[in-house]
Amino acid sequence: MKSSSHTDAASEGGNSSSRLPDHKLYPIDANGIELMLGGMASAMALVSPRKNLNIYDNPVKYLTVTATVLFGYYAILAFAGIYCFKAPTSRRKPTSTGARITAVIYMGTATLAASLAISIGLVLFGAPFASQHAETFMAALNMALLGVTPAILTLKPSAEAWRKALISGEPKSVPELWAAGLFWSTFVASWASAYFVPLDWDRPWQKWPIPIVGGAFLGNLAGLLYVLLRCFILPLARADYAETERTKRDMVRELSEPSAAKKEM
Repeated sequence: MKSSSHTDAASEGGNSSSRLPDHKLYPIDANGIELMLGGMASAMALVSPRKNLNIYDNPVKYLTVTATVLFGYYAILAFAGIYCFKAPTSRRKPTSTGARITAVIYMGTATLAASLAISIGLVLFGAPFASQHAETFMAALNMALLGVTPAILTLKPSAEAWRKALISGEPKSVPELWAAGLFWSTFVASWASAYFVPLDWDRPWQKWPIPIVGGAFLGNLAGLLYVLLRCFILPLARADYAETERTKRDMVRELSEPSAAKKEM
């Protein structure tokens, strides 16, 4: 009986690559954990009490610092080639330094283009047109780094890949869920936070562009937690549960076979 069970297990192992859940194909690498911690630190940094680096007193300087930190963080991951969740494969040829630099330049150029597009969108949706240009652009740059740059680093540079990940209802891989989760959580939370700008509460945090930037950071944090739960914690829990049930069934089968053999004798 044991030999047959081993044979079955071996035969199943041959097709395991097509049956493994997403968390087996796309494990959590160090970059995923670091990115989550970086997002949490960035969100908490919004309440910095330092007057010379406070978003309430000097929003442009503060947002410049946060954008520099975020860009540097993404640039390191892009240069090292460890950002995306990739399926484990055989040993790959080392990427050249030129290709790594090109990846960083591509990330920076695409992020800047997204920032300009977001700036235009903010103005169309009611941002100051004749003043506070620096505030608007730095807010757009931070939003792009939080919501668009992860997609730039994760998805292929094609319209079809972006459509499938961000718009379509088709089944998505873990990298696509990662990109879509951060994109939509960042921009939806930022858009919802803009509701507080025109209210006559006269609060310091209602000053442009604090609400939309705060919403972007908090939305990005919520997206990180959602992707972690949706793509990794739940699949791991389901896999562990299925493995436990399979072990129970094997134990019951092995215990029942000797008694059945005695009855036949």
